[in-house]
Parts: sequence; structure tokens; C-alpha cells
Amino acid sequence: MKSKTILIAYQDDLWARSLSTFFHGIGYRVETAKMVSEVIRKVRKRNLHIVLLDDEIEGVKACDLVPLFKKMDDKIQVIVISSDLSLGLVKRLRGAGIFYQAMKPVDLEEIKSAVECAFEKIERENLKEGFFPFFIPGRVPA
Repeated sequence: MKSKTILIAYQDDLWARSLSTFFHGIGYRVETAKMVSEVIRKVRKRNLHIVLLDDEIEGVKACDLVPLFKKMDDKIQVIVISSDLSLGLVKRLRGAGIFYQAMKPVDLEEIKSAVECAFEKIERENLKEGFFPFFIPGRVPA
């Protein structure tokens, strides 16, 4: 993986800047977005690895955005930062395919650990794709 890229999609400017500064300071490439259209455009480009997603952006809930992100790029890892811990929301987010859900107020060490684990998962998946095709026989035309 060349450069590890994180998209911070967060409605609160102060926290978006804080998260951006924090992750940039520890060596990640960071992009930010405040609007849903901007987030979708950046995910569609397929040069992101992880999205740190606020639980709601412009009135659109994270559980509605995650399936859209997964359709555009099934390898993208989404970490939702939420203020709601209702069982229904947790089920919807897990069902949508998030990697992790953190609670507000944001604990930087928790988020850092989740991001590191997400990158490890991406690297494991990339290794499997690059290695195992040699062992999987292709179809032989009849």
C-alpha cells in the first residue's frame, strides 16, 4: 500500500481539523469533507482506504451512507463516530458493513487504534488477493 489515506467526513469543523492534524502528524495522508456530495465524490475516486464518518452529515445518517460507500468500493473501511448507542442503530451500522463504531466524545487513542486495525485488515486482504489466485484453478473451456 503506497500511501495510507483517511477521509474525515465530519460536520464539526473543530473536530475535523483536530482529527486531521492528529492523523497527519502520525504519518497518514488525510482528506476532509463536510458535505455529503463531497464525501461521495471522494469515495467514488477509489483512492481512499478508511472513512472516519460522523453519525450524521447534512441530515443524512451514517447508516444510510455506509451501504452506498460499500457499493462504490467494497474494500473501504468505515469507522463511524456516533453520539447514539441505541441497539437499532448499532444493528443497522453493523449490517451495513462498518469496521468500527466509536462514541463521542472522541478518544484519539481509541480512534488511532481502530484506524491501525483497519489498515492491518486491508493489508491482509490485499495479501490474500495477490497470493491465492495462483492456487485457485480457472475454468477450463469445454
